Amino acid sequence: MDFTQSAPVAGNRFRTDKALRLHLERLLPPEILAEAAPLLDQMGQLAVDTLPKLADRAELNPPRLIPFDAWGNRIDRIDIDPAWLRLVAMGQELGLVAIPYEGRFGAYGRIVQAGLMQLFDPVSATAACPLAMTDGAAWLLQKHDAALAERYLPRLLAREGGWTSGQWMTEREGGSDVGRSSTVATPAEDGRFRLQGVKWFTSATSADIALALARPEGAEPGSRGLSLFLLELRRENGDWNGIRVRRLKEKMGTRALPTAELELDGALAVPVGGLGRGVAKVASLLNVARLWAGAAAPAGVGHLLALARDYAGKREVFGRRLRDQPSHVAWLADIAARYEGMLGMVMETAAAVGRAEHGGNASLARLMAPLTKLLCARQGISAGSELLESFGGAGYVEDTGLPRVFRNLHVHAIWEGTTNVLAHDVVRALSSGDLGAEWLEDMRRRLSHITVPELQAARDRVTAAIDAVCGGVKAPDEAGARGLALGMARITQAVLLCEAAAWRAETKRDRAGVIACELLTRAPLYSADADPLAALQDLALGT
Repeated sequence: MDFTQSAPVAGNRFRTDKALRLHLERLLPPEILAEAAPLLDQMGQLAVDTLPKLADRAELNPPRLIPFDAWGNRIDRIDIDPAWLRLVAMGQELGLVAIPYEGRFGAYGRIVQAGLMQLFDPVSATAACPLAMTDGAAWLLQKHDAALAERYLPRLLAREGGWTSGQWMTEREGGSDVGRSSTVATPAEDGRFRLQGVKWFTSATSADIALALARPEGAEPGSRGLSLFLLELRRENGDWNGIRVRRLKEKMGTRALPTAELELDGALAVPVGGLGRGVAKVASLLNVARLWAGAAAPAGVGHLLALARDYAGKREVFGRRLRDQPSHVAWLADIAARYEGMLGMVMETAAAVGRAEHGGNASLARLMAPLTKLLCARQGISAGSELLESFGGAGYVEDTGLPRVFRNLHVHAIWEGTTNVLAHDVVRALSSGDLGAEWLEDMRRRLSHITVPELQAARDRVTAAIDAVCGGVKAPDEAGARGLALGMARITQAVLLCEAAAWRAETKRDRAGVIACELLTRAPLYSADADPLAALQDLALGT
């Protein structure tokens, strides 16, 4: 009789993912968790029986550009599968954008949101992308332009029929170096401006509005001369607002997401918060955008890990199930430790961002967001690669859906700043004020409260790493930015994991967190040894 391998099933991860449940229980007051639990359970179930079917349809029918109609008229129509648009709408209906603004959960809204994202993101064909940008736009408008916020926030935060927003910063000349942007803003009627230029990579061509950087005529060169503008993508008659779609991007992943290269040819736009300080205004949404990008890494890894755990109980090799083979168990435990570290870091960053948005300390949130995003995005790729391997050949076969999750993990190391860009941002933040000293104090304070004997060795290793990184934190330099930022991120993650493990051991009598700490802190968290830049250039550049 022919053998057929049983497929892995992730199940409702809100019910089955112990790490996710415990982090939510630890960080949310009991009454908040009780109120949020039905929403999380609903999302977990939709992620089993509804979202994947829509995602499959959307991925099999990626966006298509129709540049001309049958008579030769330029129309630049982008056909998007209704399944993908439905995924975006479901994210809005379930509160993925609205929850932090509605006040229902107060400063804990970002934690609830991050929990929902863990369940939604890996099975939604990257529909979280426009939701993340909409969230960032809402926060920016609320902070910088009361009139525009009054007009657009009700639409951006609506659960039914809500609008979405894009952010159009990337141009051919600059990429992450937005100071080289060449889009020009020319005064038009009624205080509006017309934008002229090319946006090389836009991930929200289906959006209703967009935030775009442009240089008003006569403004100085560099980032200081840029202003931020808001434009509606369509006119009242449905035509494009001075926008031409040059092409849709062919990407390694995020294939259902309509990503386009756009030409702005007189697009009418209004300044956000007046002219000037465009880059500074955009920076205010980065904590939000980086939180979403960072959270997507453990979301994808958690989904693959749930499948791998289920598969380990179904797949038999050499006469035994995978879960009964010591080498496989040790391997999954190592990946699970990284997942626990990522998840704890994301949830703590969500807590910090939520506190900052409700009048709390904003400086540590300003640092936590880039540290979390740069480390978790890198860890997501490595852990996702290993998890794909745990399925053998099936992990390489498209119709299992597994390669799609892995491909989509890669984009988070690029969106909202590459690792080097984020490292530069961290060094710049440390170079002004007392943020470095504040971070060191916070790390040491958290460790001082950990008294579980089984965590002593891990705590000692983390303490040694903090001592080693002090010099770099107090005197950061650009040449060592990447190593310093990754070291700070690993230390932060290890401290938070030790903190969570101590709570878990004391309140649940559960040793799994202790074991995760031991596994995660065995590798060096930071090394101060670095060759001078001049010694590295020949090797790096092949000269």
